[in-house]
Amino acid sequence: MTSAKIDRRLVAVASGKGGVGKSTVAANLAIALSRLGAKTGLIDADIYGPSQPRIMDSEGARPTAVNQKLEPVATRFGVPMLS
Repeated sequence: MTSAKIDRRLVAVASGKGGVGKSTVAANLAIALSRLGAKTGLIDADIYGPSQPRIMDSEGARPTAVNQKLEPVATRFGVPMLS
């Protein structure tokens, strides 16, 4: 059996301190890469205060589950998001 190699890049934006702009940088980076032609997605893993729905203008939208797999929420910036 062989497996196809998929060329993927993961960019993590992290800091030990709160309030330094991690969410803003992550959102802007995802949008910029998308506009440059890269296939991008955004995951907000902040369990204490997820802010990506507000930044990406998709508050109230919930991901749907299809065949036990979460489908990201579409945003008006063209970057699918899970939060």
